[in-house]
Formats: sequence, C-alpha cells, structure tokens
Amino acid sequence: MTLRRWSLGIGLAALSAALVLVPLAVVAFAQDEGAPAAPPAAAAPAAPKPQGPNVRIVFTVLPSTKKATVSWGKKKLGVIAPHAPLIVQRPRDSGPLDVVVRAEGCVPVQTRAYTFEDSKVAVKVTPNDQKNTLLGYREEIPADGGVPVANPDGGVR
Repeated sequence: MTLRRWSLGIGLAALSAALVLVPLAVVAFAQDEGAPAAPPAAAAPAAPKPQGPNVRIVFTVLPSTKKATVSWGKKKLGVIAPHAPLIVQRPRDSGPLDVVVRAEGCVPVQTRAYTFEDSKVAVKVTPNDQKNTLLGYREEIPADGGVPVANPDGGVR
C-alpha cells in the first residue's frame, strides 16, 4: 500500500515538472531557430479618465407605461414619466440611497442605489391584484382574526 502511494507521489511530481519545463523548452527552442520573437506585450492602457465629483443614477420602471415617484425617506427625488427615466445626480461616494418607488395601483418597491459610480436601477412594479405572485407574500389576516363566529363561546356552557 505504501509503495503505491510513493510511486503515485513520484508520478505526480514528474507530471508537474513536465508541465512547467516543457513550455519553457519550446520557447527557448523557438528563439534558437530564428523564429520571430513573441509579440511584445500590449501597449499600456491609457490612463483612466478622471472621475467627476458627481455620479448619475438612472431610475426606470418596468413596464415603462407606468408613472412612478421615487422617494428617499421623506424627500421626493422625482417622477419617472412613462417611457422616460428619472436621472438623479449625487456626490460621488456619498453613501447608498435607500429609495421607495411607488406607482399608482402597484405594490411599493424598496431598493438601494449606490454612489460609487454611475449606475442604472430598473424597478419592476407589480399590480396590487397580482401581489400574491411575489416571493414572501402573506395573506392578510381577516378583521375577525380568523376565528369562526358560529360558536362564539368556544363550546363552554
């Protein structure tokens, strides 16, 4: 049993050495043969464009035929018009925006927008009559608390 492990270890070591040394030998042989040298590394990428002090956050709503309002706490950021986005400019790295998107006849949606870089936030609104299709939906408790009224004393006489 130990002989098998020992020979397996030697085999793995030889395989890993071959994987490292064979490509090096091929490169050295190609250079000795007068073959064209490997292409030089790609030119250094251009310096990234300096970032402005503000970021643009673009809010859209799906379906785009709905009109919706975007609120950040008590502050109303704006209105998303049908077939048009709402563009909000905020200072870069000023922290996340926890917003609520409300469309008439639809369930309000809470979402977060970040200010690290320019971003787009697409919010899908669900009509109130289809809210049972959402993950985490719970049926509303009836006004009587779900207690049957047929036997109000619970059977005690």
